[in-house]
Amino acid sequence: MHSCTQHQVLNNSQALTFDSFPAWAEQFIRQLGLVLYEREQGADYQRWLIDFEGSRLLLCFEHYAGCAWLVPFSEQDRETALWLTQYWQQISA
Repeated sequence: MHSCTQHQVLNNSQALTFDSFPAWAEQFIRQLGLVLYEREQGADYQRWLIDFEGSRLLLCFEHYAGCAWLVPFSEQDRETALWLTQYWQQISA
């Protein structure tokens, strides 16, 4: 289980649930012009493989943490994940 404090949280202004995450994630992807490649779901988590201008990222949500965050696939993608998180927090505030 992850804690929201371990990551730069995307959903600062809105609580997410397992059921509300897909609609929220689709809006996130659409508004930022991301490409969705794959969805993975377990009993208490959802992870979506996304792309932004060649950077591959995981959009992650865990039920018990109640938050969403981005995980870069490589060190090169870390800056992109940080930029997207900060940009999303600005436009969704």
